Amino acid sequence: MWTRVGAYWQEAMRLAWDSFLAGTVPVGCVIVDVQGEIISRGRNAIFGSITSSPLDGTNLAHAEMNALYQLKRDDHPQIRQYTLYTSLEPCPMCFGAAVMMGIRQIRYGARDAIAGSAALRSATPYLRSKKVRVELADPSLEVFQLALVTAFELQRKHRRQAEFLALLRGDCPLGAAIGTELFGQGYFDRARQANYTVQQVYDQIMDAAKKRSMNENLGGIG
Repeated sequence: MWTRVGAYWQEAMRLAWDSFLAGTVPVGCVIVDVQGEIISRGRNAIFGSITSSPLDGTNLAHAEMNALYQLKRDDHPQIRQYTLYTSLEPCPMCFGAAVMMGIRQIRYGARDAIAGSAALRSATPYLRSKKVRVELADPSLEVFQLALVTAFELQRKHRRQAEFLALLRGDCPLGAAIGTELFGQGYFDRARQANYTVQQVYDQIMDAAKKRSMNENLGGIG
């Protein structure tokens, strides 16, 4: 299953898993140039200093911001042809920053009903004039990403947890269900202790999702 995931998404999801292991929001981002090379990487680091980014430990330390700040203007004259891949739909800050940096192609792995703001591309005449192309990736990536986000929300026990979990279920019921199920089974603690790779976790989440889907379909027969 993991072998069918494109290289850019593999790296973005690896960074998301690294963020989860570090105890912060599981989001990863890569920026790809016109030659198809990954030239910048970022992962969420708002909870503590876990990377070399000067944004670490601040509310600015979203994955996209950590990838974008590395791109010096004079070094990237073709930035309008770059593509930003992020595992979770960009928030208002990250979407706006990407546009102001010159990024015109944004692809994201999962919707985010909590803060996702891809709709900003047409929110004002200025943003519409930039003609930013936004694309949601394959549904399997959304299942994986929202399973991670669900487990993170269950782990951190935010005062608005019930609201956040309901929003995640609205975007991807299967991903939220798998995240809840595996969290309840202690899977993520075991994965952390055993140093599971993102490939192991992805394949196991997809396997759980496949089994759950089959059981639900069989349950509806007759």
